[in-house]
Amino acid sequence: MKLKSMMKNQSNKLHIAHVRAADQSIQSLETHLLEVAEISKKLAAKINVPEAGELIGLLHDFGKYSASFQNYIQSATELIDQDNDDYVNAGALKGKIDHSTVGAQWVWEALSKYGKNGEGKLCGQILALCIASHHSGLIDCLKPEGVNGFKERINKDDQRSHLAECKQNAHPFISDKALNLAGKPLLTGMLDQIKLLTRTEQHGQIISEAIKQFYVGFWTRFLFSCL
Repeated sequence: MKLKSMMKNQSNKLHIAHVRAADQSIQSLETHLLEVAEISKKLAAKINVPEAGELIGLLHDFGKYSASFQNYIQSATELIDQDNDDYVNAGALKGKIDHSTVGAQWVWEALSKYGKNGEGKLCGQILALCIASHHSGLIDCLKPEGVNGFKERINKDDQRSHLAECKQNAHPFISDKALNLAGKPLLTGMLDQIKLLTRTEQHGQIISEAIKQFYVGFWTRFLFSCL
C-alpha cells in the first residue's frame, strides 16, 4: 500500500495501536488510523459527509501517541521487559488510560473557531462527541444532575489528556491529513445536511423544534455508528 510505504520512509518511530494475542502481530498506529478512516469515510458517505467520517476515523485513537498509552500496551503485551524503566503494571491500568479525549479536543479546537453564529462549534461538538465516545457510547452533553458533560470532557487538562504530547509525537502524515480535512468543505458538507434535517416543513408537515433536535441527534448517532 502506497501510504504505508510513504510513512515508513518518513519515520522509523513505531507507535503501536494493537497487538494480536494469537501471534503477537503488531498493527502500527498509523496503519490503524488510516484504515479506520477509510472505512468510516465510506460509511459516512451514505449521509453525504464522507470527510466527517474520515476525520473522526483518523482521530479516534490519536491519544495512543502518548507515552502513557505506549508504555501501557507494550507492557501488557510483554514488548517492554519488566526491568525496563518504562514498564508499568498494565493490569492495574486497564481501562484507565484515556486515549479518546485527545482526538475530541483536537477536532473541537480546529473547528470551533469557524462561523459567526456557532456553526463551527456545532460541527466540532458533533465530531468531538463521536470521538470521545467511541469506547463508551455517546456521552451525555447534559448529565441528569445538570453538569455539562461535554464541556467537562473537552476541558480536561493537558496533564491527563496529553494533547500537546500527542500533537508532538504524531506522524506528520497523519497530522497533515487531519489538518487538510478539518476545513470549510467539511463544515459546508455537514451544515448542508443539518439544514435539511432542520427545515420547518418536511414531508408536507410542520416540524417542531423538538423533532428537529431529535433528527440532528439521530443523524449524530448514525455518524457515530460509522466510527
